[in-house]
Amino acid sequence: MSNTEKLVITNTEECLRRALNEADAFIGAQQLAKREALHLRLLVEETLGMVRAMAGDFGALFWIEKDDEDYKIRLSVRTEMSKEKKDELLSVARSGKNAAARGFMGKVREIIENSMLNFDDVMKLQEKYDGGYISYAHMGMNAPGEPLITGDLMMWKLSTYKDSLKGSQEEQAHREAWDELEKSIVAKLAKDVVVGVKKDSVEMTIVG
Repeated sequence: MSNTEKLVITNTEECLRRALNEADAFIGAQQLAKREALHLRLLVEETLGMVRAMAGDFGALFWIEKDDEDYKIRLSVRTEMSKEKKDELLSVARSGKNAAARGFMGKVREIIENSMLNFDDVMKLQEKYDGGYISYAHMGMNAPGEPLITGDLMMWKLSTYKDSLKGSQEEQAHREAWDELEKSIVAKLAKDVVVGVKKDSVEMTIVG
């Protein structure tokens, strides 16, 4: 197994630029085919773009690791966002409400942000489309035959979310959510995306 240095990053341009430079150096040393290197670079860009858009002050560990045939982009967030900070962010919005998460990575970002605020909120997240509501956080949490939560650990997977949407195409909201996935770079290129939540610790893995 090989991996990059684990960098502590925030959503500042300096930190994100440093992380991207580290990723570029790692990708360049892997002797990948041009297409594979581009795919991995795009997944890194999308990950760091999500970090850039995240609300509040936080610290996260970012690194890339190679495990067998897979490259894994890892993000580990361990600093809890305070309720007061979240309330302050919402109060300056025009509507005073949380803006609907748009795009697949916007949804992943919201799952992470709400998990930092409150573990229980992960199970209550909903996304409003013109055609209705879908509980995108809940839809990615359990596969058939798997427990929803193991102990105090919650796992959300892109693969489970996709399977849930495939079985619900009769509803307009689900069709729109599927169309959104088809437009997502991450959803198209990644083998899977896994978000693990354990109390105030959140870890995301994009498998490329």
